[in-house]
Amino acid sequence: MQRIAFGLLYGPGARVYDRFTAWLFLGEWAAWQEAALPLLPSTGPILELGAGTGRLAAVAAAAGRSWVALDRSPAMVRVARRRVRPDGPWLVQADAARLPFADATFAAVVATCPANYVRDAQVAAEVARVLKADGTFVIVLSGEVAPDGWHRRLRRYALRYFYGDGTGADVPELPMPGFASRRETARTAHGTVQIQICWKVGRHDGRP
Repeated sequence: MQRIAFGLLYGPGARVYDRFTAWLFLGEWAAWQEAALPLLPSTGPILELGAGTGRLAAVAAAAGRSWVALDRSPAMVRVARRRVRPDGPWLVQADAARLPFADATFAAVVATCPANYVRDAQVAAEVARVLKADGTFVIVLSGEVAPDGWHRRLRRYALRYFYGDGTGADVPELPMPGFASRRETARTAHGTVQIQICWKVGRHDGRP
């Protein structure tokens, strides 16, 4: 059921993706995405994997960030191109396991609530390749709606039923070969978000 739902959203449903996620997560989805921004360097190019409709890319570009937004879905990239300004982020349709960028290009890579593609060891290898030596890979693992009021409690239960234990504090860290990592919990207006911060093994200071 999850695969069918995600397939529809990333394909023919791309035009309603933002409205659907805003409704489903009671407005928290955008806050969970944006929780990654303070953990990214303020200067240098950033690569976003699975950028979807380009919502986070547009927010980051408006704040003056140098941003490259990548997604595999042609439908998502088409929607993103209608959203961003001509002088906004660079949008790329490509596979995260075959990144079309030179070695050591990016100061950081970010992925927010990514699909299972991020578990592919080849994706970790590609991220390590395009990251600068002191770069970080920031992954928003999952968010959870706080039980504030009956409607949020009901939606929280429904989401846990759909996702199983893969939400909130229950979601495990992703295996990232070649990286060390730490985990943070951030609070949003009506929820919490779990973030994994990864850095290359062997970097001089040991952690970001």
